[in-house]
Amino acid sequence: MLGRPIADLDLAYQGPARALAEAIAREAGGTLVALDEETRVYRIVLRDGVFAPLRQIDVAEVQGKDIHEDLLRRDFTVNAMAAPIAGGVLIDPRGGLKDVRSRTLRADDPKVFIEDPLRLLRAFRIAAQLDLTIEPATLKHIRAHRKRVGAPAGERVRQELMALLSVSPCHVWLRRMDETGLLTALFPDLEASRRCATVYYGEGGVLRHTLDCVERMDTILQNPNFAFPGLAEELLRHYSAEGGIASKHALLRLAILLHDVAKPATAKRIGGRLRFFLHDSVGARMATEILKTLRCSRDEIDTVALCIRHHLRPGNLAANATVSNKAVHRFFKDLGPRGVSLLLVCWADHASYLTPAKLRAIVPDASANPNTYKPRSTQRHPDTLKTLKHLQVLNFLLRNYLHLRETVVAPPRLLNGNVVMRALRIKPGPAVGRILDKLQEAQAAGEVKDKDAALAFIRKLKRK
Repeated sequence: MLGRPIADLDLAYQGPARALAEAIAREAGGTLVALDEETRVYRIVLRDGVFAPLRQIDVAEVQGKDIHEDLLRRDFTVNAMAAPIAGGVLIDPRGGLKDVRSRTLRADDPKVFIEDPLRLLRAFRIAAQLDLTIEPATLKHIRAHRKRVGAPAGERVRQELMALLSVSPCHVWLRRMDETGLLTALFPDLEASRRCATVYYGEGGVLRHTLDCVERMDTILQNPNFAFPGLAEELLRHYSAEGGIASKHALLRLAILLHDVAKPATAKRIGGRLRFFLHDSVGARMATEILKTLRCSRDEIDTVALCIRHHLRPGNLAANATVSNKAVHRFFKDLGPRGVSLLLVCWADHASYLTPAKLRAIVPDASANPNTYKPRSTQRHPDTLKTLKHLQVLNFLLRNYLHLRETVVAPPRLLNGNVVMRALRIKPGPAVGRILDKLQEAQAAGEVKDKDAALAFIRKLKRK
């Protein structure tokens, strides 16, 4: 009805669903998965090319005496329609077709949110994916039952949340969630952010800043060439090599959503100035516990925690007059490929301090080398210059990672541990690793270019 491609088929069966699912799996050569034995819901994962473009078929037993009663139990009117598999009249007992045509998401009975509180989050996910408007009465029901959102199993909440965070643009939907109170019901630690640092961020405090950061993250993900001119294709290849693009985008939005979660807990006024010492490390620990509750994977938790723990680091580099090759090498030695995700999080963070118009004005200079750039007369405001320097450093780091992997980021070692021990007549131990690290730094800086120079370098190190 919406003209969208269909990748899955949902069958409601007035009979033993497992038997039908097994028969379809045999016929299609698909894999049968039991989604819920209690309610008798099964999935057939199809092999590529079988029934294309379908990827899966879900089979469920009709709940209630017939399909009409089954549809009356479903969450939203647009999800409460059915068509006989052999053809016939559309079965639409709740006016779903009318709501599809007006692009409206409606829960015509608030009890759907009591029966399954996951539907509170599911409402925003479906509306975001299908570009529907959640009608006022449904928003009122969501607000009334928002505190139930934490009741479902963490893995179910995670699945809906990550699907929502995969939608572009996403900040619009997170702001709408916040208007109903659902966002901070889902992430209670964010509620204190609303009242923190209002003197800096205005009404809404740190939470307002956070949602502005999500908006800037949307800017990157929708148009990476805007943030990182000339690097968009390589950036896309980097994330393609790591796995699904949509899941990576969701993870980046989750990291920026939680990057300042510890600011209220660490806020202190020192000399008339509000400071947030250790909010990066404390925030990483808080985010880890939040994501454990959501049953996120180890990789997801580690990526988000790393981005939060180190999100001040590029800014610290930008405070220096120059960013050396050694500093670039150390940055990626410590952070590895996840350092790329950190750069995007930091871009969204720093870019949020400028209006879209001011950001557009300085972006053409953001790809300039921060070590040699001379500000133009139109960029005299200290805050603008500070943000520009931060964005230049982020571009500089990313360009080094993508273009200078073999020379600056991770130059191949000229010596191994055995050679070091023989040349210096030392025993195995931590000292060998430290010497190799120093040697690789010297290679990154261009101070050592061949094996002879490497041997001379480590002998000099030993004398020191």
